[in-house]
Amino acid sequence: MNTMKVSLLVLIALAVNLSVWANNAKTLPLRTEVSLNGNKLTAGFYQISWVSHSPEATVTFVRAGHVMVTAMGKWVDRGAKYREDAFVYTNNPDGSHTLLEIRFAGQKQALVFAGVN
Repeated sequence: MNTMKVSLLVLIALAVNLSVWANNAKTLPLRTEVSLNGNKLTAGFYQISWVSHSPEATVTFVRAGHVMVTAMGKWVDRGAKYREDAFVYTNNPDGSHTLLEIRFAGQKQALVFAGVN
């Protein structure tokens, strides 16, 4: 195979991989501090990416270029498409919050954490 064909194949492979990754990531604003797996996520913008293992997923939260938390989640069908992105969390008695799930606009599934259905 000549060099031009190899280069073209490499570019195509990179483009496919980047487009797949782009569909599995989203930047979202977290408006309050939450905990996830014992780790604190402070308010701010997070790049959230996931690798699906059907229906499980490995979810990574990145802020300012640093991985803050990696957690196991599960895709759960909620039956109706969400109109907007949202973090769902508990209000604990001590005033803290625990992240339960992430809902994505236009999807019927939510990424659920900590065994919540």
